[in-house]
Amino acid sequence: MKKNIALVAGGDSGEYVISIESAKMIQRNIDPTLFDVYTIVIHKKKWVFLDDSGAEHPVDKNDFSVVREGKKVMFDCAFITIHGTPGEDGKLQGYFDLMGLPYTTSGMLSSALTFNKYFCNQMVGRWGIPVARSVKFRRGHNPSLEEVLGQVNLPVFVKPNKGGSSLGTNFVREQSELLEAIEMGFAHDDEVLVEEYLQGTELTCGAFRQDQHVRVLPVTEIVSKTEAQFFDFKAKYTKGAADEITPARITNELSARVKETTKLLYEKLELKGLARIDFIYSKGQLFFLEANITPGMAETSIVPQQAAFEGIAIRELFTIVIQEALRS
Repeated sequence: MKKNIALVAGGDSGEYVISIESAKMIQRNIDPTLFDVYTIVIHKKKWVFLDDSGAEHPVDKNDFSVVREGKKVMFDCAFITIHGTPGEDGKLQGYFDLMGLPYTTSGMLSSALTFNKYFCNQMVGRWGIPVARSVKFRRGHNPSLEEVLGQVNLPVFVKPNKGGSSLGTNFVREQSELLEAIEMGFAHDDEVLVEEYLQGTELTCGAFRQDQHVRVLPVTEIVSKTEAQFFDFKAKYTKGAADEITPARITNELSARVKETTKLLYEKLELKGLARIDFIYSKGQLFFLEANITPGMAETSIVPQQAAFEGIAIRELFTIVIQEALRS
């Protein structure tokens, strides 16, 4: 008997459109012989089921059910593809835990931790993995130049502490640009992270769990061609704005280190489902950048590229992820 899958998209961040595009790709590639897929779009208080004609039907939040053709539909699993809040920060995971509904991402605690860049860096650093020096400021505290530069050295990235897709991130080279960049960061979040720039090779590696074992995908090298010269929102989602090279043009030894560290972090951060770990290789050291628990799933996104290189069809990958969630 086919399982009912709620494909949950949308969200309340600037990544809403990216999430909707990811959902379209996922729906096209989930095996219709095994699963019936229902697209659920969440945006603030509006939770709706989109039927095949695009008509909206309300979701009953009391039990996360919908009505289709006069019949009540309950779900066997939620496939979460929201980038940003509430699908990447643990809020939706907590709701589904209360409902007793399995889902395809990491749990509430792991999601909340990885979404908070500062706390995640502190944890990863404690495990002996290098991270860039950084300092965090909360809205309402207006730091002076001396306060910031007493803890980190220019150039720096100024970014929202809780967010994704590099929205609101600025690369700052000059002291005169620093305080303005911090103010801009507060437009996206109530906390801003100022992080030292590391010059090197950007690398990223996907992973997922199958039969209780972590499978690590090939390493991708990212070369941004935008004015910002890093993997910002434009580089991620504009065709031709970045080169994503799979497998990465690195030594076998470094590739093995990236994969080994990805697997280690996947396990230590207690991740589930599809995840992607970002690194930068700088001055002979492999630095952790961030963990993404709902990586982009557009046709050209990195994880689908890595799976294809590994010989894993995207339909097979989604089947594995859903079945793993159903077993949990």
